[in-house]
Amino acid sequence: MTSHLNRRECRQPLPEARRTCPAPVLRTRIRRTWLLLALIIFALGLTPRGLDAASGPVEFVTYGMPHEHVWGPVFDAFCKKYNCTHVDTDMSSAEAITKFVAERNKPVAYATEAGRAFGPVAVKRGAALPFKNANWAKLPDWAKDPEGHWFAVYAGVPTLLVNPKLVQSVPESWQDLLKAEYKRTFAIKDPRTSGTALATVLAANAAMGGTLTNLAPGVAFFKKLKEAGNLNPVKVSDANIQKGEIPITVKYDHENLVLRERLKAELKLEIVVPKDGTIYAPSVVILNRHAPRPELARAFADFVTSDEGQLLLAQAFPRPVRYIAGNFAVPAGVKARWLPDELYTGRVRSMPDWDQFSETDFIGRWTKEVAP
Repeated sequence: MTSHLNRRECRQPLPEARRTCPAPVLRTRIRRTWLLLALIIFALGLTPRGLDAASGPVEFVTYGMPHEHVWGPVFDAFCKKYNCTHVDTDMSSAEAITKFVAERNKPVAYATEAGRAFGPVAVKRGAALPFKNANWAKLPDWAKDPEGHWFAVYAGVPTLLVNPKLVQSVPESWQDLLKAEYKRTFAIKDPRTSGTALATVLAANAAMGGTLTNLAPGVAFFKKLKEAGNLNPVKVSDANIQKGEIPITVKYDHENLVLRERLKAELKLEIVVPKDGTIYAPSVVILNRHAPRPELARAFADFVTSDEGQLLLAQAFPRPVRYIAGNFAVPAGVKARWLPDELYTGRVRSMPDWDQFSETDFIGRWTKEVAP
């Protein structure tokens, strides 16, 4: 009778069983429970983060985050940790957001890198996956969406990239570009679709005394460049720079450092921080709201803002957002590869009122006054 009662009592939920079930029988039951749980986890092939590790590497597809530039070391480390391979298709910020939406029923990509002004665009179009990553509190307010739809990982500074062999003299400011000697020398992408080109216009606008709510000075400056014949219509690409088809363009400081290093054997490119000023332009990551596996997209957000992710970005030349915020230290050996800090002092300004920027207003002005 006692044995029968013990068996019946030991079938009760564990809290009750602990009070009535004999210790040897209870220990056996607990071991069996843990063994069953372990078998279930193994069968599902789940890592502690909830990511599939048993089915083999998956493709972590991105848009506009080329592996060979800033992102290579970051994705190498991330995919080693999360069992994936990185595949990127190069495209503009606007194109990436459009593609997120167009592919929502059959999603392909996980993330894109975009200019700060395109963050709200992604939110408005329902393309962004809201997620406050593990390092959210360490990101400054100007570098993140309050609802988690996008977040900055580093800030680029629009700087002139000049091929000295193709110009009479190296320009030192935005105003210099209006000189007759720079006819058909200056090329940029379309700022209505390119985050880098938009940052270029906003940087010149700030140098001319404009703000994110007063775009007139910058638009007027580029209108003057066009009327003077100083704009070069050639497509801006690293290949065309290498071929000597672009005397002057503007890219972010870290992009210019990477390209100058890569082409140093054949070109002596010069990087100029304009004397009349430029800006810190946050580069933001937007996770695809329709990502094939949202948990993997979230894991990337955690990783890229971690100490490890921020250091990998710093080693590739950009200034990490947490370094700018003051809660991440960059080793002196890494900083030695950046442009000297003194070139930034008094020339590079932050733009705290990004949320007041109107993409619609800018596109309308540019289309009417500058675009062909």
